Amino acid sequence: MTATFPLPTCWIIDEDRVAADKLIRLLETQAYGRVLGMSTSVAGWENRPVDCLFIRISCWDDYLKATGCGHVTAAMTVIFLSGEHEKCTGHLADILDFHLQPPYRASRLGGIFNRRAARNFEPRSLDFMFLKVECRFELIYFSNLLRVRGRDGWLTVQTRGQDYHVAGTLAQFQRRLPVPSNRINRHLLVIHY
Repeated sequence: MTATFPLPTCWIIDEDRVAADKLIRLLETQAYGRVLGMSTSVAGWENRPVDCLFIRISCWDDYLKATGCGHVTAAMTVIFLSGEHEKCTGHLADILDFHLQPPYRASRLGGIFNRRAARNFEPRSLDFMFLKVECRFELIYFSNLLRVRGRDGWLTVQTRGQDYHVAGTLAQFQRRLPVPSNRINRHLLVIHY
């Protein structure tokens, strides 16, 4: 007699309803997961406990704020989604546990669910934000984030290992942060993590 296990429960947060519908059909027809719901933003998420959260990269900041903390537990598997024609994401499969980009394929989904079920799988920390630097999404871990300097519409994001130069304002950057920070003056934001 073969043991049967319940399908992992899933929720999808994706602004692209067409892509999300295709993902739902694939998850359910291939019996990879049971989709409890889909929303186009974090505001539509019912905050139900699920095994797998499929979330568009652009919604990650909102998710971190909605969870009410700067720390995300590893109890849930997070699969990051990007758009079919979204650039700057080709390397994400190397730095994230899981990343999907349409067209979705059963083989890719099967690989994700097999890997997350493996006994030796150790999920990476989810305490990070995405920072788009020169057409490449970088992961900025909050524990490595030190300060942000701003001047004339440009920011220097200083981490323990590297500095990143991006367009933006200190106010915009501070609104993205789910961790405590202080504006020391007009040009300096210090992170308290």
